[in-house]
Amino acid sequence: MASLDLSTDEVVEDIKPIVLVISDARGDTAYSVVVAAAAQYEVDALDISRLSDATSVKQVEEFLDQQEQGRPMAVFHTFVDERLRRDVRHELVRRGIPSIDLLGPAVTVLSTLTGEEPSNAVGALRDRLSSNVG
Repeated sequence: MASLDLSTDEVVEDIKPIVLVISDARGDTAYSVVVAAAAQYEVDALDISRLSDATSVKQVEEFLDQQEQGRPMAVFHTFVDERLRRDVRHELVRRGIPSIDLLGPAVTVLSTLTGEEPSNAVGALRDRLSSNVG
C-alpha cells in the first residue's frame, strides 16, 4: 500500500469530476440519465455541464477545450445523426475521455426490431410530447 508523503507544504485539493452532457437537441434525455445516476452519490460529488444543439464535431471540440484541464471527466451523449455520433465518439476516444452513447444503441435495437429505418429527427421526443399536450 502506498503511503502519503506529508513532508511537503503542498496542499492537495480534491478535484471534483465533471460529467459533460452533449446533444444535438436540448440534451434533456442524457441530462435526466446523468442526474438519476448522480443521485446515487453525495449531492456535490460531481459537476454536470451541458452542450445543447451541437451540430458539428468542431462545436464539441471547442466545448471540450473549454473544460478544466486535468479534471476527471466523462461524456454522456445523444446524437441522432450517425456520422456526427461516430465522429464525436472518435474525438472522445482520441482524447481518452470515457463516454456513453445513450441513444445510438437504443435506436439500432429498435430499428432491428421494427425493420424500419429511424427518422433521425433531432428533438423527436420533444416534438412528439408537445404534439400530445392539450
